[in-house]
Amino acid sequence: MSQSSHSGEWDEVMAVVKRAVDVVAEVSPRVGLVLKADIRPGYDGQLTAKVERVERALAEGQ
Repeated sequence: MSQSSHSGEWDEVMAVVKRAVDVVAEVSPRVGLVLKADIRPGYDGQLTAKVERVERALAEGQ
């Protein structure tokens, strides 16, 4: 099992998900997919912002 994160516009992200499923389906009789979406209108780049907040906290020794 592997995990991946992808952020962007809905159609762009869903196209990546579909392609990933299609590629796995080519070599496997079964594809399992769990999708979690955090949809917050008016917020962009939150995944990157979270990483930056964690890195800043680590650098400050928190």
